[in-house]
Amino acid sequence: MFVTDNRVANAKKYFFEELSEGFSSTECKSMWSAIMHTYFGWEAAEMLLKQEERLSESELLRIRGVVKRLKQKEPFQYIMGETEFAGLLLKTDSRALIPRPETEELIALISQLSISFGKILDLCSGSGCIALALQNQFPNAKVLGLDLSKDAVALAKENAQRTDLAVSFEEADVLTWRSTESFDLIVSNPPYIPHQEKLRMQSNVLDYEPHMALFVPDHDPLLFYRRIVELAEQSLEVGGYLALEIHENFAKETKALCSGLHFRTVEIHIDLQGKERMILAQKA
Repeated sequence: MFVTDNRVANAKKYFFEELSEGFSSTECKSMWSAIMHTYFGWEAAEMLLKQEERLSESELLRIRGVVKRLKQKEPFQYIMGETEFAGLLLKTDSRALIPRPETEELIALISQLSISFGKILDLCSGSGCIALALQNQFPNAKVLGLDLSKDAVALAKENAQRTDLAVSFEEADVLTWRSTESFDLIVSNPPYIPHQEKLRMQSNVLDYEPHMALFVPDHDPLLFYRRIVELAEQSLEVGGYLALEIHENFAKETKALCSGLHFRTVEIHIDLQGKERMILAQKA
């Protein structure tokens, strides 16, 4: 047996020791808590009180399976099959990017506007996290999410059903799609990483997350933003907002796409890491 006995305390010791080289103690603690909650339904207090409780062989093997996958650099969110985003528990797998905390900041920025949006368009929806979070924030809004990936759209629809939120998701190429209606808010977290940055990226992203949702040509890093701004020019209501998550190295260039067009304000916003990661623009 890979543990000295089947007590929870020894399973936890095994988990921390096996992962100590690749993860911090804080990360291990967070993952262990998530495993105990997801697999066994334990809350924090129970995790402290049940250290001497004994696990079955199948339960121990399940924990060892998680360890093996983590050591192979597979993202923890994919292993667990779910992650929390803006108060929603969403299904996660390799069909779409893992929803990230910095994208939650984009949701918070939009929520601070204190506006009752009627129609919202989410471009490059992926897992549907942005569209669903906005539907949850603005329950009276009609929300539409678009993505080129058939698999991502399927996942987004599963998340809509899982959260009981009435968002419409459709398969569409943002670069060629044309709207037949207008919106109060257009939001997007599109692909924006130049291929040349692959060398600096971690294997847990490169080996598992869909490249379609990550990368753009080196010679045209603003490919999607140029099209999204064009759509906003055509389909945003007067006074409506364009909200974008952006590459920190191209903040000024992305802002320049909006400047001089029909936007009243174009503002770059800083994330909690002090990086220029969001743009909020209002149509004049």
